[in-house]
Amino acid sequence: MITDSRKHALIYQTVLEHIKSLLLEGKLRAGDRLPTVNAMATELGVGPASVREAYRVLETMGILEVRQGRGTTVAADIIEPARRVEDFRVAQQQSVSTVMETRRLVEPGVAALAAERATAKEREAILQAARDMDRMVKEGLDFVEPDLNFHDLIFVAAHNPTLASTLSGLREVMTDLRRLVTRNPIAVDKAVHYHQLIALAIYEGDADAARALMKQHLEEAERELQNSSERVAQGAAR
Repeated sequence: MITDSRKHALIYQTVLEHIKSLLLEGKLRAGDRLPTVNAMATELGVGPASVREAYRVLETMGILEVRQGRGTTVAADIIEPARRVEDFRVAQQQSVSTVMETRRLVEPGVAALAAERATAKEREAILQAARDMDRMVKEGLDFVEPDLNFHDLIFVAAHNPTLASTLSGLREVMTDLRRLVTRNPIAVDKAVHYHQLIALAIYEGDADAARALMKQHLEEAERELQNSSERVAQGAAR
């Protein structure tokens, strides 16, 4: 039996597939305006929530954009939509919300374990990874790998092979999502700040602080994604 959440995921993927087809067939081009959420939902026979989710993720990817007074449109700088098909694979595998839900459930506990179990060398490495990301952001360099490395090191320092395998299952999606949200400077600055605080808590062996800070970090990241979702919904409703 398919659960309600699974049904929603399948419907959500249907909306993504529809938009992908329109792009590849040339029925949607750079600058074209998409139907409102309600109009798209009626056209496809799905609920508005599924359309909002699809629009939100595609905006995060840079495929769609929201502009004041224009609603939701295909990004003006999109070139050769066929090259963007791989981006849809990411969205169809897992929605942002399910990835963030998994991280919220797992990573605060992992950070606490790292604070308790990390060796001196591992604590130094985590602190250095946070500093590397800060430096690369300030220099305008690609900071995705240092960002991922920071979280990798924390999982390693937890010294729990089962948890490490959980990270392995998430890493591909996490990599893709990070590359898609790097255009949000506010979210990036907040991530850098939290990484430094988390690293310091782990370095000092403060498990409670590490757990709380990681929880706050992930909640803040999810909040930024939610704000993006609301902007898409507001633009599409015009």
